[in-house]
Amino acid sequence: MDRPTGKTMDCFVEFFSQGDAQAALKKCHVRGCQLRLGERVVSVHMSSQDELLKELFPRAKNCTWEHGRPRITESTEPYNTGFKTFVTNEELLQLVTWADKPHRFPWFCVERYTIKTRNEMFRTTLNLVNLLMNQLNRANEVYTPNISETLLVDLLYAGLNVPAFSEQQRWALRQAGSPVGAKVRMSPLAEVWPFEVLGRKAGIDEDVVQKYAQILQSHPANTSRETPFGVWTAFSNEALGLETLGQIGAHEMEMLHSMLRDVLPESL
Repeated sequence: MDRPTGKTMDCFVEFFSQGDAQAALKKCHVRGCQLRLGERVVSVHMSSQDELLKELFPRAKNCTWEHGRPRITESTEPYNTGFKTFVTNEELLQLVTWADKPHRFPWFCVERYTIKTRNEMFRTTLNLVNLLMNQLNRANEVYTPNISETLLVDLLYAGLNVPAFSEQQRWALRQAGSPVGAKVRMSPLAEVWPFEVLGRKAGIDEDVVQKYAQILQSHPANTSRETPFGVWTAFSNEALGLETLGQIGAHEMEMLHSMLRDVLPESL
């Protein structure tokens, strides 16, 4: 994937052994027809760790890869600043730009992307937070330039402000980034939030949300009193044929209204 634009370029698939890779390549070529990924024609060929590393660190100047290890060379060119680092500040910041800048992804077009796409974006963000936390925790053992708590704060801020992420997903990001994430104030109800798409409206008091949680918990269909909202048996989104955030959100809103009508007096 091209880091500045996010466009898909070459894809590398790693195997446990050279033999496994050759067997997979042979299987691809035995079919005798063009390989396609959706409507896109693709070609498959053997690569190496060195080619993969070159693509992973495209801005590592004066660096070549031999048997998976970097080989740094000096340059005699007058305007060549030489090797500085494997990953630049710009590349690290670019990792969170897609989430930090809403116009880079049309989050508001909820009928145009699926819950699966949303969840994959969340998993990517969560993995980045976990990787960054691991690097920060090893700061005293391994020198990692450009890795700082400031970068973690920026990443958490970006992830927590993605409008498509669910309340539970935001809570998971907060917990993964602790103790830095613990400084972010969130309702404990987020940990057990029952909806995939519906979220709490900004500015609503915690008492109001807790009151609605109690109402939902009192519904006859609730099968457990151990969580604030209760537990209900319902068909999965896949079984209902729901895919986009818009479809699932509309279904959740209809279900919420129905449950409230069942519990609240008609006079309300």
